[in-house]
Amino acid sequence: MVARSSVPGVKMAGLERTARLAGEAFGYEDMAFLARSRATDIGQSRKLWWLAASIAVIGLVALALR
Repeated sequence: MVARSSVPGVKMAGLERTARLAGEAFGYEDMAFLARSRATDIGQSRKLWWLAASIAVIGLVALALR
């Protein structure tokens, strides 16, 4: 006969395995999302660099015309 104290351990092991498998599935989905967002971040950072460069050029022109 199985002792009652061992039953929760078996249930917990099953839950841990299920959680680990679910975590792995979500992990792959997260990586796919990061790959897409990285391309978006590069495009946005280029726009920010162009904006910063434009502001710097305008500032230099303003100083030169002073």
